[in-house]
Amino acid sequence: MSEYDARLADRVRTRGVLGPDDAARLLLPVADALAALHATGAAHGALSPAAVRIEGEGRAVLVDRAVVAPDPSFTAPDPSAGLRAHPAADDVWAFAALLRFVTTGTSPHAGQLPAAGTNGFRDIGWLAPITELALLADPRERPSMAEVAAYLRARVGGPAPSDGRRRPSGPLLAIGGAAVIVGLALVGAALLFLGPDDEPAGRRPAASSTGPDRSGDAGDGRQEEPAPSQTADAVSARELEEFARDYVELASRDPEQGFRLLTRSYQQESPRYREVWSAIDDPRILAITPDPLAMSVSYTYRYSLPGGRTRTEDITLRLVRRGERLLIAGASAR
Repeated sequence: MSEYDARLADRVRTRGVLGPDDAARLLLPVADALAALHATGAAHGALSPAAVRIEGEGRAVLVDRAVVAPDPSFTAPDPSAGLRAHPAADDVWAFAALLRFVTTGTSPHAGQLPAAGTNGFRDIGWLAPITELALLADPRERPSMAEVAAYLRARVGGPAPSDGRRRPSGPLLAIGGAAVIVGLALVGAALLFLGPDDEPAGRRPAASSTGPDRSGDAGDGRQEEPAPSQTADAVSARELEEFARDYVELASRDPEQGFRLLTRSYQQESPRYREVWSAIDDPRILAITPDPLAMSVSYTYRYSLPGGRTRTEDITLRLVRRGERLLIAGASAR
């Protein structure tokens, strides 16, 4: 690898952008380095492509703040009125901008980052939920760097960080210790709705197979997926609304029972369903909109996470009828 390519910005320019998996593998060591730094009570404060170098074996390392100048394009915007800047949270913002840069080639200049809650984040696949949360204007709503690292590691693997932490030293922050992995639920329930093919679940086509109804076998992993009922079994708006309310309450109280309300194919696309719902407490639906023609129901709900934090999300469930039951065939979150 040339010295030219060793600079992250030049590597992206000369070799092109990376897919979500490759981007996560490349930058996970940087996320671990930042998490370790934050665990000491310090922050980097100058994260940008210039602060990441690629070693000869393709391993990314974080350049020390002392030898890199801050890049205004990768500096978090001023927080909302009345809030103080938070150096560690600003590192999280800059890291999310870095993820977006290596997957799209886009720098976070004014007007180039999509607004939170829009589909503009979906072009970076399964990285969308964590990136959107990390780029929130309110620094208090951003995940920690340890949470970001845990989210990346859960998808692409890699050596788990040790419990011991050491303060990085020297011109490069080599990855030694790192923060303890935290629960994936802390990065928001939106991760439930991105499957392994990097496509939002709500965009996937409904199953087209035909065959007898086997709704009683949902979740046993052995029966083939039965076909959804068609317009002869139209569902009323009231049924859709009641299903959504009952489902949210059930999934929070008993994630295993909630999981049984997913079709078999959607269960296979939701491997972290139980651990995410196990961390959600006191979910409250604030607004709900059923759509019988589309066999979907959208709702806005607020819930609590460990540590007393709350999240508000907009969810759309795509439903199918299996005999007398409704099941969730896909979902999207924003």
